[in-house]
Order: sequence, then structure tokens, then C-alpha cells
Amino acid sequence: MDLLVGLLLIVKLTALTLGGIVSLMAYRAYSRTRIAGLQYFAVGLAIITLGTFLVGVFHHIGGASVTIGMLLESVIISVGFIVMIVGLYET
Repeated sequence: MDLLVGLLLIVKLTALTLGGIVSLMAYRAYSRTRIAGLQYFAVGLAIITLGTFLVGVFHHIGGASVTIGMLLESVIISVGFIVMIVGLYET
């Protein structure tokens, strides 16, 4: 395995873990307070976290081009932010 690919794997797994922790914390806060914005925040962040990780998998394992990967990642991030904005707007 190339050194940069190994480093990328470590960074992606770290981001996946940290994003998962923050998403879980937001969901737990929603469960305690029932503030709808926190639920949307948790879902939006989970979409962004999982989506960016899967784009890396699609690129390195599935053979997707860098341009397709960047496009897909941007779409996923945009969807996650839209979910968060809807949550902030509705609360």
C-alpha cells in the first residue's frame, strides 16, 4: 500500500469516527431536549460524515475518477447542509 493511501485511510477513518461521535452526541441531545433542530443537525452531519467516507471507498476500491469523486462528495455535503438548514429554519 502506498504511504499516501495509507495516510488517507487513517485520516478518513478518523474523520468517520469523530463525525459519528458528534452525530451521536447531537442525537442524544435531541433525545433529551426534543429540539427538532438537533435531530436535523445529527442527520445532516451523519450524511456528510458517511458520504465523504464512502466517496473515498468508491474512488480507491471502485475505481471512480477524481472528478466523479469530487462531484459526488460535493453533492453529499450539499445535501447534508440542506438538511441542517431545514432544521434551523423550522425551529
